[in-house]
Amino acid sequence: MNEKIHAFIVDKTRCFTNRELEMIEYLTKIHTMNEIQKTKDYDLFKDFSSNREIDQKHLNRLIETIKSKNLLSINPIIVDSEMRVIDGQHRLEAAKILNLHIFYISGDEINRHDIFRLNSNQKNWKTMDYINFYTVEKVKAYLELSKFINHYPHFSTSASISLCCGGKRSTVDIKAGTIQISDIESAYSIAETIKEMYQKYQLDFIYDSRFPMALSAAFDDKNFNIETFYHKIDENPRAFVKCTKIQDSKAMIMEIYNRSLSKNKIQI
Repeated sequence: MNEKIHAFIVDKTRCFTNRELEMIEYLTKIHTMNEIQKTKDYDLFKDFSSNREIDQKHLNRLIETIKSKNLLSINPIIVDSEMRVIDGQHRLEAAKILNLHIFYISGDEINRHDIFRLNSNQKNWKTMDYINFYTVEKVKAYLELSKFINHYPHFSTSASISLCCGGKRSTVDIKAGTIQISDIESAYSIAETIKEMYQKYQLDFIYDSRFPMALSAAFDDKNFNIETFYHKIDENPRAFVKCTKIQDSKAMIMEIYNRSLSKNKIQI
């Protein structure tokens, strides 16, 4: 059975993070139109496909925090008029596990776009959370990027973004939903080569973001030939190592490829 809470009380003795202060400000604004309610009927709530998946580590930390001091009453979850969770799926899951009341606010003016508004500044929203969000929202570039990521699951997320976006990997664009896919056919072609290289050499750094981007730059040089590169690596395998920067990876590729060549050297 639902119970209405007629006052939104902020514990002024507690130090709040910027995220919590932002949430309190938002809740205070909508509280004039929406009463905070509480319930133990967890089946009332529905998930939003646009929202991020449950992070088990974050959930475990949250459970321990609530066990220490239960502050769910001053940080209610937010749902739309159909009881779909806009913000607070981790709090809901924690309350369910601990068999505690979950506090919530609902209203017609709250919608799925508030998921981004409420979560865009959170540290625990990762790159894939934004990609999943905009993919569900059917943003074309993110649909293509998600398809690529699913096709090459062993690639790091940053490597997939860099390959699909022509080397650009702007966090601002990713969060804002404004990434641009440049040459997707080239991205798939290079990805297949990298996959082949991994099968040949079994080195994890091949899937890292730095090496794929360096190799992509090598393909831009008309003198570069992948079979020649394989042969050169086989001649000097100790030179084929992980680098911490893209520029260092480029230098490594040039050093291996150009070794003993008097002409047709590459410059990347």
